[in-house]
Parts: sequence; structure tokens; C-alpha cells
Amino acid sequence: MSATLNSDVTRKIATLARLKLTDEEVVRYSSQMSQVLGYIEQLKEVQVTGVEPMVQALPGCTHTRPDEAHPVERDAEGHLPTTKHAPSVLHDSFKVHGIL
Repeated sequence: MSATLNSDVTRKIATLARLKLTDEEVVRYSSQMSQVLGYIEQLKEVQVTGVEPMVQALPGCTHTRPDEAHPVERDAEGHLPTTKHAPSVLHDSFKVHGIL
């Protein structure tokens, strides 16, 4: 079963992403996103029983850095540089509307 996005859903997604789409773009993106959802449906049919999860495709060492907190400077108003221009902030994080 493949999912098909109609123009209303595509417009809603565009609004949530703060994108202004033309009617032609809505038609094109509806088709493209429907294809992506179709590919996801195909992946759901793949038999993965007994397949071990992998972190990377090639064997070898994973290069990581230590997970260390670093102080971040705030501006004179107390804003973080990452959220200074955000339309809505909650507890020093971006506040976003629910999608689903």
C-alpha cells in the first residue's frame, strides 16, 4: 500500500516548514514526497529477522570526540546566540508546533 500526499497535506507541511510554494511546486512536491513514502513502504517489507544492527557499513574504528559541555556566552539580554532570532523560545530551546 503506497501513501499519496494530496495538495492540502503538502501545503500544511510547507507551512510548518515556513516555505512558500507555488501551485506548481505543490504538485511536484506532493508527487516526490509520495514517492519517498512509497520507498519507505517497500523497506517495511524487507525481512530483517536475525540481522544484527550496525553502527556503520564498513568495519573499523568509529572516530568520536569526548562528549563535553562547553560554556556558551549570552548577549546583553541573556539570549543564546542560537536562539536569539528564533520566533519562539522555551527554556533556551526552539519552541515549535506539533506536526502530527
